[in-house]
Amino acid sequence: MGLLLVDYGDRRLLWGPESPWTKDILEERLAEKGTFSIFAFAGSSEQFELIYHSFIILVALFILGWRTRLITPALAVMLWSWRERQPWLLDGGDDLMLLVLIYLSFADLSARWSIDARRAKKRTVHAVSGSAAALTSNVRWRMATVLHNVALLATLLQVSILYVNTGLLKVQGDLWQEGTALYYVLHIEDVQPFPNLSRAIYDNAFLFTFGSYAAVFIQLTFPLLMLNSMTRRLGIAAVTGMHLGVGVLMGLSSFSFIMIATDLLFIRDSTYERFAWWARATRIRYLRRAAEST
Repeated sequence: MGLLLVDYGDRRLLWGPESPWTKDILEERLAEKGTFSIFAFAGSSEQFELIYHSFIILVALFILGWRTRLITPALAVMLWSWRERQPWLLDGGDDLMLLVLIYLSFADLSARWSIDARRAKKRTVHAVSGSAAALTSNVRWRMATVLHNVALLATLLQVSILYVNTGLLKVQGDLWQEGTALYYVLHIEDVQPFPNLSRAIYDNAFLFTFGSYAAVFIQLTFPLLMLNSMTRRLGIAAVTGMHLGVGVLMGLSSFSFIMIATDLLFIRDSTYERFAWWARATRIRYLRRAAEST
């Protein structure tokens, strides 16, 4: 949603009929790859606007959790089409988001904190225990649970493989072995939203050396850190800090946000439930203090 809204003013230039990646080039590339893009059907500005705004609506419905079983695969198709429309503007984070959406099309994403969840609470099912209807419902629930768990496991494995593969590629580089990779990365002016902050790090040998080795260590050991509750917390905190650093120091905010969002899938339900309870308790205390002060 952030990318769609940030690019909204330039949508026709970046993704639409005014793009230098013309419709003819798009169709030729799609034919060579044997793939598709819904944006290829946009033969006019009006058709492009319809597709682009439909994309925004799909994302909004996904965020709200409305009919997620249908919205998720539709969103995956739209994201694929968006990526194929202009392959030079997106990054690896968007590729991961697409893979995750494909897996999670088989998961129950709206069981909590969604419009679907509220509708399910209001739904009253009157079924006699042992009846055919109850048995069918029970079988469907079991099948849905299995699909959900398999989809979630596939997503977690995908993220783990991504981190390990990235770490192994880093290990093969001389700069990462020497601990100087971060020094050279922070010197790239095109990705320096805060030059003074970047300079403060690459002028300190300890900071850029520690950051280089820490990035490799975190990525290589990520799957192992997820196996234990204590190390899982440390691992998620470390990898979140790493992505926050990438987003701030290199300006890759979209990539960092997507990576952090997928990392949050490793957090257990009980942790989210405790967080929700803490948020409600904090809100109640705040309202009480506000009422007492008035």
